[in-house]
Amino acid sequence: MKKSLLFTLAFLFLSCSDSDTDSDDDLLNKNAELLVGKWAYSSSRINGAINNQFKHSGEACPGFKPDYIQFTENGRYIQFAFLNCEEEFVVDKLYQLKGDTIYITNEETGNKVFNSTILEVTQSTLILRTEIPDIVLEEGFKKIE
Repeated sequence: MKKSLLFTLAFLFLSCSDSDTDSDDDLLNKNAELLVGKWAYSSSRINGAINNQFKHSGEACPGFKPDYIQFTENGRYIQFAFLNCEEEFVVDKLYQLKGDTIYITNEETGNKVFNSTILEVTQSTLILRTEIPDIVLEEGFKKIE
């Protein structure tokens, strides 16, 4: 009787552990699928101060393109800004998603550039929190592609 009770408890424990792991993997896969694409900046909050209407650089310029970030299927992080009506500022790094954290690294050196935490990701909305010394930046994005 004791052996069968121990066996049953062990079986239940392992069954629960496996299903928790599966759901964590499912969540990671879902987040990874939702993250891929181009995301236009829509709002920002620096150290708690709200700036709900994000002003895109170059907004008054002919040929204006909204500032955006992009996560590609092959692990690239691209950041784009349209500056001074003539210049395009582009950052091209690598990213890796682990849990709800996005790790951005330099391709040549492998050094960390920054990490962001996903606060929310849906098919149309992304909210990220990035902590840099003395700054907590929360940015909202809308999917554009």
